[in-house]
Amino acid sequence: MITQPPYLKKGDKIAIVCPAKKLPSSIDKAIKILETWGLEVIIGETVNASHHQFAGDDSLRAADLQRFLDDPEIKAIIAGRGGYGTLRIIDELDFAKFKANPKWIVGFSDITVLLSHLFATLNIQSIHGQMPYTFADATPESLASLHGALFGEQLHFEYTPTFPGRT
Repeated sequence: MITQPPYLKKGDKIAIVCPAKKLPSSIDKAIKILETWGLEVIIGETVNASHHQFAGDDSLRAADLQRFLDDPEIKAIIAGRGGYGTLRIIDELDFAKFKANPKWIVGFSDITVLLSHLFATLNIQSIHGQMPYTFADATPESLASLHGALFGEQLHFEYTPTFPGRT
């Protein structure tokens, strides 16, 4: 049976963490957008951390993510960015409390290893979607899609192929 985390509602607390690469620039604009959605944004230690190319060393990144996986007040965790590094910590994470209290995990790129793990081992849904580092370049449609997925709005997608010879 596939488990779907509860949809968000205004006033919910969400966390931003960086389980992979460090942020090269501010995500203040993304935080403001999330706050306009009525969310209380909690910033993990890794958001401002740096260790070589990573957002802190492996133990810090694992501990930061674990903190929010275990916190029942946090209703979603959004990865600040992808890149590389989540694979290095995935085996250090304990999903027991998360399984008992699932929440949305959002990201793409390197974060896909985490999303895949949640589905393959726990049958828990997650969202392959925009991360705060990418909000500045995101289309309004992609941010609306993320909002809709998190808040349980009816989503509708259409795709018209543009390749020659495809209909």
